[in-house]
Amino acid sequence: MGTRTDTVIFSLCVVLFIIGVHQTMVYGIGYSYFIFMLSIGLLFLYRYRKAKAAEEKKNEQQAKRKNKR
Repeated sequence: MGTRTDTVIFSLCVVLFIIGVHQTMVYGIGYSYFIFMLSIGLLFLYRYRKAKAAEEKKNEQQAKRKNKR
């Protein structure tokens, strides 16, 4: 479930960035600033979720090593 959600979040991030670039070329940066901020916010959320998943995986591996001993 997490991988699918991460894929959707990253896809939205990329799509919003592309829309922001288009809006910048047509109307200027003032009109597209909010779109860029949404894109960056989603990118931060994506990076946070990936780091959290990697940390959980690392903790699980350490727990398995402790149980084997």
